[in-house]
This record gives sequence, structure tokens and C-alpha cells, in this order.
Amino acid sequence: MTRTLLIKLGGSVITIKDRALTPNIQAMERLSHVLAKLSDSLIIVHGGGSFGHYWSVKYDMHTKPELYDSRGISVVHESMVNLNQIVVKSMSDAGIAPYGISPISLFADGKVNVTKINELAEFTRRGIVPVIFGDVVHVSEGRFSIISGDTLMTRIATHLMPSRVIFTVNVDGIYEDMANKKLVKVLNFPINQINVTDTPIDATGGMGRKISEAFEIARLGIDVNIVNGLNAERVFDILSGLEVYGTMIPAIPPKGRT
Repeated sequence: MTRTLLIKLGGSVITIKDRALTPNIQAMERLSHVLAKLSDSLIIVHGGGSFGHYWSVKYDMHTKPELYDSRGISVVHESMVNLNQIVVKSMSDAGIAPYGISPISLFADGKVNVTKINELAEFTRRGIVPVIFGDVVHVSEGRFSIISGDTLMTRIATHLMPSRVIFTVNVDGIYEDMANKKLVKVLNFPINQINVTDTPIDATGGMGRKISEAFEIARLGIDVNIVNGLNAERVFDILSGLEVYGTMIPAIPPKGRT
């Protein structure tokens, strides 16, 4: 039986975050070749890194719907389209059949367009890999909002119920705190062994947002892994059932069940 995998390519992995508008081509190539080895159906989401985040900070744009600067809206969106094209080319060069998708097509009147979300599954049945990206999207009455790749992961998982969800980041996983770098191998809910406020923050909420979205997905009954995407083979190893150095958030049983 073919599994459906939902994988996030973190902006900190596919770009060099401390260099504006700089893709990490080598990291993309390594991930693309790993993804090409998988026989599973794939849905890919990627973040903004030094593309979208760079401009969203410049124009003071956030996840709260506002009447943001029109020029900023355009620049953030175009930078994300450019990054998506780079990601899609990398995957195509590796022999995958990627299809770049702006999240604006997945929403209507600020709400999830279920028909379009379900269409992603139709893509995968044809062997096509949707590649969706965090972006600035219209909400209502001229107000725009940034929707992060992490949020997209939860929205997609809620409707399509993938077999496995993986977030790739530029560190080994979740640490108890950023000072001691002691890895949390299994993160259960409620959180009590980490200090989220010590994790890096960016325009879309940083690691704190990622953990929050990962728990939402785990509540759907899906195991979530957070792994270092700069070590691309770890993604393949997770899906091969091997023990991998990273953080796992186990599926959370519904209330009343253990």
C-alpha cells in the first residue's frame, strides 16, 4: 500500500538564512535525491528562509491580517515564487515530477478551500508532487496575511491525513534549551522539558510555531518527526523504520483512549 508523506523543507535548510536571497543549492540537491528514492506519494511544503522572511521583516509583515504595504506584498510574494522555482527545478533535475503551487489557490475568503486541498491527493495519484510554499495571501477586504509553511502543514494534514509528517530544520531537532543543546528525542504533550522561548524566532513564529503545529498534527493521530534536513539521508532513514537522531512527536490518542 502506497503511503502519502507530507514533508516540510524548512527555509533554514533550503536557503542560507543569514545571507539575503541566497538558496542553499547543495542542501536542496541532497534532499531532492533522497526524495527521488522514495516510492511513496509525496506532498512537499517549503518555507521562506532568506527569501520571504528577509522581505517580510523589511516590510514589517506578519501572520495577522492587515493592510500591509502594497509594494511589500508584491515583493514578498515574488521572492517566494522565485524560491519555489528553484526548489521545483532541483526536484525536477533529480527525476521527480514537481508542481509548484501558491497557497492562494488553497483558500477562499480566508478559509480553506477543501476542494483544492483534496485536489492535491489527485496530483499524487498521477505521480505528481505538489510543492506548496509559505506566502503572503489575501484574507478579505484588501487585508493580507503571511501564512507560514508550518501552518500549511497542519491545514493539509487535517484534510488529507497523510501516513507520516516530517519537518526538516537546520538543527538536529528540539532541544531542552538552546544553551545546553541536549536533544529531546521524544516530545510528548503537554510540553514540560523544553523552553520554547529560547528557540530562534522569525516572522512566522520560529520553532515555537513549529512545535505548536506539530502537536496539532499529532492530535490527528499522525506521528511527526523533526529532523535535520542538512543531513538529508535522515529523512530516508525515518521512512525506512530506522532510528534517527532527531525529535519524534508521537501521535496523540483521542481523549478516552490510550
